Amino acid sequence: MVLWTEPAGIQRTGRDKGTQYGSQLSTTYLNGTAYTEIRRFVVIGEGYGNSICSPIHTYSGQATLKSNLPDAKQHAIIHTSKRAPEEHSYTAEDGTIVKEYLPKEPIRVISEQAGEEGDLGELSRVNYAKIYTVEHYVRVLNIGKVHPMSMASLEKNCMFIRPADEPPQPPRGQPSSSSRKDNGKKKPSTKSGSSRKHSNKNDD
Repeated sequence: MVLWTEPAGIQRTGRDKGTQYGSQLSTTYLNGTAYTEIRRFVVIGEGYGNSICSPIHTYSGQATLKSNLPDAKQHAIIHTSKRAPEEHSYTAEDGTIVKEYLPKEPIRVISEQAGEEGDLGELSRVNYAKIYTVEHYVRVLNIGKVHPMSMASLEKNCMFIRPADEPPQPPRGQPSSSSRKDNGKKKPSTKSGSSRKHSNKNDD
């Protein structure tokens, strides 16, 4: 969990200037707009004096059913509960049930913080399609570690570790290409296996 600032998108610029967790918009150089919020990440690798991370979002409580969300299938449920939450759904005005489709395996986190800060809730989603660098001098709150049983799925799906010529993990219940044939390549590894961190609170 870390205080994070990035350029604001068009959808964010029309919002109020502040929210309950300190999220705010500010004017920057060349009349640009920056968005600051508390954000969670999952560490997928270590650089030189920094950690390579993918972000965790709830998308304002909509999970991946948020409208116009790109790469929805590149997300996975990430949770601190013993069992993974169900995929998010809602009933539309015409009575149609709209439900998430997340083929990637849920990621379980062993919480190390009590209360709200250590609870990822039911709507947190890790976005494998994005990669961020978090410098080690930045103050963060480590809320937990990825469960050992979820490490293989995390490493299989993250864009940082997975080679470009290796396809993403297939939908649950289907064998991966690596299990169907052995291509003889050495599996990539990461140095941060026992120190996965997370951070985010207000997200869109």
